[in-house]
Amino acid sequence: MKFKINKKTSIIFISFLVIIAAGVYFYSPSRICLNNNEDISYKINEFNSSSVAVIFAKNRELNKEAFHFQIDNVPSGYSSFVKLRKCGVYVIRMFNFDPKKSKQDPGFKAELWNYDYKNRGNKLIVLSEKENNGDFKSDYSYEFNVDPNENYLVLEQSYLGKDDYSLIIKDLKTLKDVFTLYLKDVVSKYPDVVPGSFGLGEWTADGKELWGDIYEGALDTAYYRIEAGTWKVDVYPTPSDLLAGVERAFNRKGYLAFVDVPTFTGAKEIYDQIVAEARAKGEQKNLFVYNFATKEKLKIAAADPAWQFKPNWIDETELEYYLPAGKKKIFKIE
Repeated sequence: MKFKINKKTSIIFISFLVIIAAGVYFYSPSRICLNNNEDISYKINEFNSSSVAVIFAKNRELNKEAFHFQIDNVPSGYSSFVKLRKCGVYVIRMFNFDPKKSKQDPGFKAELWNYDYKNRGNKLIVLSEKENNGDFKSDYSYEFNVDPNENYLVLEQSYLGKDDYSLIIKDLKTLKDVFTLYLKDVVSKYPDVVPGSFGLGEWTADGKELWGDIYEGALDTAYYRIEAGTWKVDVYPTPSDLLAGVERAFNRKGYLAFVDVPTFTGAKEIYDQIVAEARAKGEQKNLFVYNFATKEKLKIAAADPAWQFKPNWIDETELEYYLPAGKKKIFKIE
């Protein structure tokens, strides 16, 4: 049997295919992620009693906005509350929150949410809440991290000083814990590490490693590396001559750039005194690069005690810093 397709039938068939194609384009799972030519950013808009995060996507090739949407109940003043990734926005939202109160009323909740780029939100976990009986329950701090592949969620559990204080890594799909690093275990294995809080670190671009710090106030007491999947952990106690409040920059190859005169003291009078004493002794501020593997320390620059080198690792082997008169220099690890 033969079927004859006339012009009218062809037009209907082609139209049907166009509709199907459009549906695949706009509603397939891949469309919840950013396109390769889109850049994402956000800003917080404040109102009388609340604030919202406005998410913007920009088409890089056309140099125009691709879309935007807003997420409400996002407190202002906390840049760490919003994380932007390829396939979604991760944001801390607070409900029944009064920014004028240091202690919130019953019904308050702080929750971590995920939004895709179609503005579809999903609550992940409750970080803290004020129960109806007045008890305040807090399982996690208001800091979090998500790897670039959006497989893992990093959280800080409990409080420094408590036996269960730890860094937690969860599977983002199941929200089950896949790895826990207890501070007590770190201190037990590395006695030179001064107990401190976990910084939630930065993931490598491929999402295979998480690098972070352990800190006490303005002093980094150690750095850590966690390998995703195997959950192998390396801990690097900081050199004994690293002072609190100094300029410093740690890279993912196990190198630390730091200076020997504090810059951040919290009080201008104390800072001025430190600089004056160093000048009176004829001392300079030195910039060093320290190798955690070999424990070798190399001096790469010196300047007046008040100078700020602004060290910054621009990649895993190159350190950018500035000399007086604003001259930029690059130190390369061979």
